[in-house]
Amino acid sequence: MTSLRTSSAVAAAVALALVVAEPARAQMLGAPVLQNAFTNSGFTIGLDIGSGDHHESYGGAVAWSPATAIFQLAAGVAYLHTTNASGTATYGARLMVPVLSRTAAFGVAPFVGMGGANFSGVNDWQIPLGVAFGYRRTIGANARGISAYLSPFYSWARLRQNQQTVTHGLFRTSLGVDAAVSPSIGVTLGYETGAKAGEGQPGATGGIFGLGVSYSLSHGQQPAKTSTRKPVAPSDSTSSTP
Repeated sequence: MTSLRTSSAVAAAVALALVVAEPARAQMLGAPVLQNAFTNSGFTIGLDIGSGDHHESYGGAVAWSPATAIFQLAAGVAYLHTTNASGTATYGARLMVPVLSRTAAFGVAPFVGMGGANFSGVNDWQIPLGVAFGYRRTIGANARGISAYLSPFYSWARLRQNQQTVTHGLFRTSLGVDAAVSPSIGVTLGYETGAKAGEGQPGATGGIFGLGVSYSLSHGQQPAKTSTRKPVAPSDSTSSTP
C-alpha cells in the first residue's frame, strides 16, 4: 500500500512538472519582465503585446532548454512605439536557471537579461537581474495547468546620446500567471511595477502590462495523451524612456 502511494505521489509530481513549464521570453524593451521559475526541454515560440507609460510593443521570441532542462535561453525582437520618438526595433535575450527539482510544485530561478533599442541616435540598454518564485498546479486532465509567480529584480539602465552616457538603477517587481490551454499552447498575463525613473533618467517610468501566447514545438509534435505542455507566453522585458 505504501509503495502504491509513493508511486502515485511520484507520478503526480512528474505530471505537475510537465503540465506547467516556462514560455518563450526574451528581454526586449517595452514589455514587462515576466519570469517564471519553471522550464522544460525543447523549443517554444511566442508572440506578445506590451503596454506601459507612453509606449507599446509588439513582438515575438524563441526559447530553448536542453533535455535536462537545467537552464533556459530566450531571444526575441519586437517593434517598440513611444510617444516621444518614432517607432524602432528592440531586441534582447535572457538566461534563467531553476534551482529546485523539476517535479516540485514550488520553484525558484535566478535570471539575467539584456535588451536594447536605438531611437534616432539615442542608444538605450537595460539589464535586469533577479530571482523568480513560482507555484504551479494541474487543472483537470489533458495536460492543462496554471502557474503564478513573483519576480523581484534590479534593473540597470544606460542611455547614450551625443557622446554622453547616463546610467540608473531601479528595483522592480513583476507578477504573472501562465495558463496552459492545451499540451502545447499557453497564455500569459502579467504586470510589472516598482521604482520609476525620473526626468532625464533611463529606465521604466511606470507600470507595464503584458499579454502573450506561446507554442511548444516539441510538445506539438507529440500525441496529446502523452505530450508535455508548455505554458505560455512570449517575450518579456523592461520598459524604457527613450
